[in-house]
Amino acid sequence: MPTMSRRLECAETWAGNKKAASLIELPGLQAWVHSVPAGSGDGGGGGDVHYLSVCPSCIVSRVALADVSGHGPAVEALGETLQELMQRYLRALEQIELMRDLNMAVREQLDSVHYATMVAAGWHGRRGLLVLTNAGHPPPFWHQASAGEWSWLDTRHPGERGRPAGVPLGLLPDIDYERTVIRPHVGDLVVLYTDGVSEAVNRTGEELGRDGLMKIARELDPSSAEAFGTGLTSALLSFRDGIEAADDETVIVLQPVRGSSTSTTIDP
Repeated sequence: MPTMSRRLECAETWAGNKKAASLIELPGLQAWVHSVPAGSGDGGGGGDVHYLSVCPSCIVSRVALADVSGHGPAVEALGETLQELMQRYLRALEQIELMRDLNMAVREQLDSVHYATMVAAGWHGRRGLLVLTNAGHPPPFWHQASAGEWSWLDTRHPGERGRPAGVPLGLLPDIDYERTVIRPHVGDLVVLYTDGVSEAVNRTGEELGRDGLMKIARELDPSSAEAFGTGLTSALLSFRDGIEAADDETVIVLQPVRGSSTSTTIDP
């Protein structure tokens, strides 16, 4: 699948849920996006939805990845709402209000059968800050190039180590979504993905799992978002060993191309 390259201009939004591989340039950030709906050889859409946007002043960029329970109208409805809310909060680095409004919208617009997990990343190009907010989505992971280390970016409630990230959108009212803030170096990687990636199954019925995904990541070339992303998708194909994916697979690899001089996690 050839990679399409595109630079987002100020006040522009780019979205998709169809089969594609794209390298998107945002202010100070590259995003490599790979999306393959399950059983969609014809290029049709799936239950994963991704959005990237740049604010009118070209300072704040946002990346959102959602996984809707179902396909068709449910996905289209969430996609339209997500685009509308991302436009409303285009200038805001913080994403708590965005997630609250999305949670309410999913509860109101979709029937009780559907819900969505989602991770949103807000990037401040001048400050070099990345703000992550998670609604029950698989945790992103981070490669710190200077140390050659990989780590998970789990969102936890303060003082509640065992409590998972915010519940999926649409399940409960009045949910507060926690945030994780990091300041990555140029050359670091932050990887977002849907559970179709971590729950990939091979010919013997073995699931890749979180540990397997991290093991693959540590063996790949982390020199660029595109190199890592193409390596990861190739490794997933090899792991499945000819077994067709049972769920949609989306991978978004983020890499600062200019930023701050430190690489650290910042307390909310």
